[in-house]
Amino acid sequence: MRPFCLSSRRRLPSTVLSALCIVLGVALPASPLLSQPKSIASRTATRIAIWDSRIVLDSMPERLAVESAFAEEQSRARAMVRAASDSLRLALDELVRFEAQLLPREREAAKLNLRARELLVEQMVENLDAVIQQRHGELRQPLFSRIRVAVRTVRVREGYHLAIDRATDGLEMDVDATIDITPAILAELRRGGWRTSQR
Repeated sequence: MRPFCLSSRRRLPSTVLSALCIVLGVALPASPLLSQPKSIASRTATRIAIWDSRIVLDSMPERLAVESAFAEEQSRARAMVRAASDSLRLALDELVRFEAQLLPREREAAKLNLRARELLVEQMVENLDAVIQQRHGELRQPLFSRIRVAVRTVRVREGYHLAIDRATDGLEMDVDATIDITPAILAELRRGGWRTSQR
């Protein structure tokens, strides 16, 4: 009788080969298809939502108080610059009027003093816009902090992985309205005790 050889070119049925391996105590190599991790098949798609910070911010009544306070501070800052400019102009006119009566040393000191004040006013004017914008951001920061908390709460609760603010991108996005969580964010702000203005 011809001895059986596993290396024979004759292919055995898979059921026979499996039974033979069980008897001999040999384990079959796992199939590549069966050995793939289950996470590949069960992996969920990334869920993306959009929201509009402009709508949310405009709907918060606190914004009106912030903008009012900012307008007042802006007006005071510009008034300070105007007052400094007017004071410098008066000092210059006074120097011109009495310059002939001053000693050379006094005249030079007065001119140096006016030049220093002039440089200070110029610096105030140059920095005014930057200071105003910085102050505006500081006044609005508490509102943005509340909005960020509401956005995170809604995103996690609704099962989204990413929430994109469409107001931060200059490109017009073509999106399905069903993934817009702006109304849910407004509802979360109301739930947190902040009444939003009706739009």
